[in-house]
Amino acid sequence: MVIEHKYDLAKDVFTKLLNLCPDDVEIMALHANIYLVEGRLIEAENRLNQVIALNPNYPMALYFLGVVYHEKGEYEKAIHMYETALKYFSEYNKEEIADVYQNLGCSLWEIKRREQAIEAWKTCLKYNPRQRYAKENIEQCTNEHGMEKSEVGMDDFWAFVEFKREEYLSVKGKDSFDDSDEINYALEKIMDAWNTEIIDKYGRKLDGIKTKEKVKLFKDTKCV
Repeated sequence: MVIEHKYDLAKDVFTKLLNLCPDDVEIMALHANIYLVEGRLIEAENRLNQVIALNPNYPMALYFLGVVYHEKGEYEKAIHMYETALKYFSEYNKEEIADVYQNLGCSLWEIKRREQAIEAWKTCLKYNPRQRYAKENIEQCTNEHGMEKSEVGMDDFWAFVEFKREEYLSVKGKDSFDDSDEINYALEKIMDAWNTEIIDKYGRKLDGIKTKEKVKLFKDTKCV
């Protein structure tokens, strides 16, 4: 009924079911979701809060409430709800978990936590490889290296920087730089290698190199 956009009829059915089972959180959450689909966000939020009052750990209500907050532009609240919902879904609910990660990625993207958003979409596809929205988001938002697309181009350069940053930290046996001086030192070495070993030797020919070969070239280039 909801799929066929017969919202009023669906609400009537859920109302009758709730008269029989007034504290059934699943029915209550599904009823609230109809208002969400209609765009009646305040009504949906109020009804979902009633569900959570009865069962604070009911994952579907937490997920739907995350969607409400996202639609209202309250992205931090949405992220909190999605992350909380993920704690309570059974591992057997793979499609539902995938949908939460898909929506989590969208909220993260809105507040410019881009790497985390891409990771959320990739996690979504681990649970449900057929989730088309996550596929579309990854395709639109990542470059050939699987990283966030640069707004000013230079995707190869930023991929090279990331590879060399990881290499530097691995060689040093640590997870992060100690201070800004070390960051500047490493970046200077990386820039020198990019200019002398990549740009000077390959220039525009770099665009014609296949991604796999390009990644090998970047990783094999020594700079620190």
